[in-house]
Amino acid sequence: MIETPDTPPAPAQPPAPSPPDTSLVKPAWLVIFAGWAILLLPVPFTAWIGWSVACVGGSVLATVNLARGLVGTGLAQLACAVVGSFVFYWLGLAILAGAVVSVLS
Repeated sequence: MIETPDTPPAPAQPPAPSPPDTSLVKPAWLVIFAGWAILLLPVPFTAWIGWSVACVGGSVLATVNLARGLVGTGLAQLACAVVGSFVFYWLGLAILAGAVVSVLS
């Protein structure tokens, strides 16, 4: 005859959630800031390089951070990459225009 225990076995404890991976937070900010610095250079035809670095590269890294569970940081990086690149593009154009006017006068 098979004997059954009187008490049921205790349920297994679920594993503790691991913290999100933060290895791409600093590189994403560095990419965004480097792109902004390129956008501010008063050199013609460098705006597309700065835009692709800051806006496209920063957005991709921000999306990866969002997928890793870093919602606040990822949203801040995404907003800075998109809106900040637009602002820095116009600032770079103003710097370039100022440089051209000062050379021509």
